[in-house]
Amino acid sequence: MIVALLAAALLTGCGAQPSKAGSAAVVGDHAIPVSTVESRFDSVLQSRPRMLEQLESENRKDELASRIAAFTVRQELADRAARRQNLRVTEQRITEWIERQGGAEAAMSETIFTADQARSVARSLLLMRELGSEQLPKVSVRFDYTSATTRAEAKSKAERMARGPEQAAELIAEDSASGSPAGEGRELRAANNPRMAASTPLFAAESGTVLAFRGSGRSTRWMVARITERRISDEQGQTPAMGSAAQLEQQFGARLLGLTAQRTGVELSPRYGVWDPVAVTAVPEEEQRSGFRL
Repeated sequence: MIVALLAAALLTGCGAQPSKAGSAAVVGDHAIPVSTVESRFDSVLQSRPRMLEQLESENRKDELASRIAAFTVRQELADRAARRQNLRVTEQRITEWIERQGGAEAAMSETIFTADQARSVARSLLLMRELGSEQLPKVSVRFDYTSATTRAEAKSKAERMARGPEQAAELIAEDSASGSPAGEGRELRAANNPRMAASTPLFAAESGTVLAFRGSGRSTRWMVARITERRISDEQGQTPAMGSAAQLEQQFGARLLGLTAQRTGVELSPRYGVWDPVAVTAVPEEEQRSGFRL
């Protein structure tokens, strides 16, 4: 039942006025200047006139700016997470990654960045992979959970669970008695299902956090979970060998940035939308956030 509920509630990759003038976002005590985002925005549109024409015809230039701002925030989060865990990426690894993509131009051709930004982007992606590779074999979570069918219901249940363990237990008992998927003390280990781990925010939350997140596509099912324990084991599990292991590690590392964002705080300028603390990205409006983190 828990696997089925998770499968239905997996996601596909705190908004407030920044405290420092002229900032696109504030991550912890670090302000990301608007000029950084604008420079990247101008650079990609100047080098890709067809993209500019398409975005203008579809009135989507603001969407591109938001995507650039969101990735720039994730870069800062990746740097902070890497420093916390004493991880680094050498210049040689960055060069090798770019060469495997066929050079800087080819590496950035399907992205929102240009060739001159290839090393910065590659470094951040490799840091995310390092974060994922480091924790994927080790991390597990224990949580209490229930389910919801609408955003409003999920928010209401999340707020109730966030009031404390007694209220959470009462809600779970009520939902379980009514036949809804719900339970206490469930444990998941990331290494046992890497694909699931890379697709859920459950492993990227402090103990005591309540998460509510919905399924992608046509799914209407929400999961509401209260993390009771997040544990890093000394004994590493073995992740399955698969061709997409590197991609899964990077995706998992990107998910883990939600934990760093929770620890440091992220404030996004309204000009780029609002910060989605579950999907770790920017979205146009609060109601488009993929869930709740309380």
